[in-house]
Amino acid sequence: MITNKSYKKYGKVSVHLLLVTFYCLVSTLFTNCTSKFEGWNTNPDQATPQMLQADGLATGTFFVQMQQNVFPISQQPAFGDEVYQMMQNLVGDIYSGYMGASGLWYSNANNTTYALIPNWCNQAFTRGFVGEMPAWNTLKTAAQTQTPQVYALATIVKVEAMHRVADMYGPLPYINFGNGALQNTYDSQKDIYYKFFDELDGAIATLTDFNTKNPSATVLASYDFIFNGNVVQWIKFANTLKLRLAMRIVYADAAKAQAEAESAVNSPIGVFTNVSDVALLQQTSSNSYNHPLYIIAYNFGETRMGANMNSFLGGYNDPRVSAYFDKSSAGDYRGIRNGINITQKATYSAGPFSNLNISASSPIVWMGPAEAYFLRAEGALRGWNMGGTAQSFYETGIQTSFTYWSAGSAAAYIVDNTSLPAAYTDPQNAANNVAAGTMLSTIKIKWDATATYETNLERIITQKWIAGFPDGQEAWSDYRRTGYPKVFPVVVNLSGGLISTTTQIRRLPFPSTEYAGNPSGVAQATGLLGGSDNGGTKLWWDKNPNH
Repeated sequence: MITNKSYKKYGKVSVHLLLVTFYCLVSTLFTNCTSKFEGWNTNPDQATPQMLQADGLATGTFFVQMQQNVFPISQQPAFGDEVYQMMQNLVGDIYSGYMGASGLWYSNANNTTYALIPNWCNQAFTRGFVGEMPAWNTLKTAAQTQTPQVYALATIVKVEAMHRVADMYGPLPYINFGNGALQNTYDSQKDIYYKFFDELDGAIATLTDFNTKNPSATVLASYDFIFNGNVVQWIKFANTLKLRLAMRIVYADAAKAQAEAESAVNSPIGVFTNVSDVALLQQTSSNSYNHPLYIIAYNFGETRMGANMNSFLGGYNDPRVSAYFDKSSAGDYRGIRNGINITQKATYSAGPFSNLNISASSPIVWMGPAEAYFLRAEGALRGWNMGGTAQSFYETGIQTSFTYWSAGSAAAYIVDNTSLPAAYTDPQNAANNVAAGTMLSTIKIKWDATATYETNLERIITQKWIAGFPDGQEAWSDYRRTGYPKVFPVVVNLSGGLISTTTQIRRLPFPSTEYAGNPSGVAQATGLLGGSDNGGTKLWWDKNPNH
């Protein structure tokens, strides 16, 4: 649970010191770290021979560490459940409209009302450069030449984790990470994305060659909680991730976007297509954790159904609603609008609002096949070679989502040409209502080949948004990229004019820990950003002229 004392919990410590802490935490599983602190502090990015000699540290252990930090799980040492809440739930989950915050923090002046809390905004950066990058760098040292297939898997996980970080902040000290410098220089988001594509291409090529020569072999099966060492599934995931990243940059670099997307779809093994093609962090006896959303929803009582989910799922009579949420005490589904004035937590955490339908043992999903179909639908709409038509991919994406969530046949839903998103009513405060005809989307479900490009794009992204629940980070990125779906603006905007209520929040400020520990790097990063370091400045790929 986040309290007003959370900022004091971590203090103003540079990410470079946190890198030291990471190595100490991992090392204590096998040896005493305290006496070696000075050695770690000398070079926090570099693995030592002692680390590589420890059984499993050079490959499997660090690979597990990477998997567990893409979405930080509740048992993260020394950090706890609050990390997921600060870096995911009180960022993408609310800004996407998926969920509504029911907590009361800092007298309502917090991320929900655009009064961004520095320590909350630090967490995604810290996880990336404590949980992911050092582990990848250590594994690289051990595996790049001896077991390139292991290095390939680690690189795919690194890109999956770090594109999420880049999509929050923009520039990062990414490309030259691990060169031994205590204060890393930043790279532009464009250069980082180009590096992502190169890294994915290299990993796909390595794994394809390995699979061709060893068709029945697995890689790190005992340490792989995503695909159990299945090389083909890792290749499919890498291609689908490449497709996602290609579409992300379409308004900033259309030619590159098309080339990368077509390369992903038309590669020999291709992208996710089957309902079983799901990248998720499995719950096993070796990897047992409580889903952080369960902790936040049921232990903390600080997140509920979002008002936008209430509007779209209710208006469309969408049967997936019962898979996503529980009914409220009134017997219906009711969400919370974000950026509202909450004076008492109990007002919004109690019965009138729908809780999440999630259990402690639910796995964390990284990516599913429905997303792949909606990405291909958008590509086909743009005239790219996606292997089919926009309509066919759009409709298959809907049915794939229905099947995944055990919602039955989508046949009637797909041809629904009358239902519209519903008006929203806040049972506790009418000032938060959204009446019919105001701020609501008017997009219908049925595909319309005669509609404008923009109308069909909204149709695709709206269904992609519904299918993508509960990954609010990805949904927020799509909203910033396209303007869809039409997410209700905040009611209370405490940004002091830095963030527009109309266009909504675009990014997170660079971490306060970097200002304290790497001021020259932050100054460089702000220059690369091309605007002030605040939540209203758009990222490099955020170039849609209509939004």
